[in-house]
Amino acid sequence: MAIKYEIQKLKNAQGKGDERRFVRIYEQEPMTADELQTQIQDNCSLTKSDVAATLKALSELMKQELASGRRFYLPDIGYFKLSVDLSMSENTLTDKIRADNISVRNIKFRPNSVMLRHVKTKVRFERSCSTTTSRQYTEEELQTRLRAYLNTHACLTRRDLERDFGLRQGMALKWLRHFTETDILRKEGVRTAPVYFLRE
Repeated sequence: MAIKYEIQKLKNAQGKGDERRFVRIYEQEPMTADELQTQIQDNCSLTKSDVAATLKALSELMKQELASGRRFYLPDIGYFKLSVDLSMSENTLTDKIRADNISVRNIKFRPNSVMLRHVKTKVRFERSCSTTTSRQYTEEELQTRLRAYLNTHACLTRRDLERDFGLRQGMALKWLRHFTETDILRKEGVRTAPVYFLRE
C-alpha cells in the first residue's frame, strides 16, 4: 500500500526569511500487541503465547542492556543505543560536572543496512488529496469571507470554519477568538458548543 504524503512549507526557515519545503507523510497506526503476535504466529511455528513470552523477555533484556550502557542489537533489524543530555549552567567548570548532571534523553535506533535497503526498494509514495495544514488568510481576506458567509447563513461554528474555509481546528479557534475580541463576531451558546454571529 502506498504511503500518503503532502508537501508543506516552512516560512522564515532558520530565521533567514527563506521558505523551505518539506515532505510530511501520513503515518498509519502501528499494529497492536495482539495483531503482532497473530502475524508472527501465522508466519512460523510459534504460538501467540510463545510470541508474547518471547517479546516480554526481549523487552526486559533490552532494558537491562541499555541501562548498562551497552548497545542492543536485534539480528536483521538494527542497533539501539542511549542518547544522553548534559544539564548544567554555562559557568560550571568541566571538572565540577557530576553524574547527576547527565540524563537519558532518548533511545536511538540505527537500522541494519539490509533492512534499510529492503524498505527503500519496497516503499511507494502517493500524494494525498487532503491536507493537514490550514489555508493562509490575511485578516482582511478572512473578515471579508466571514461577512459574506454570514450574509447567507444564520450563524457560524468552528466546524464551519474547518469545513468551508480550509482551516485546521487550532487555527479556526485562534481566528474565532481574535474576531470575538475585536468585536467583529458575537459569541453565544454553551461553552462546549458556541455559535458566532456578526456583531451589529
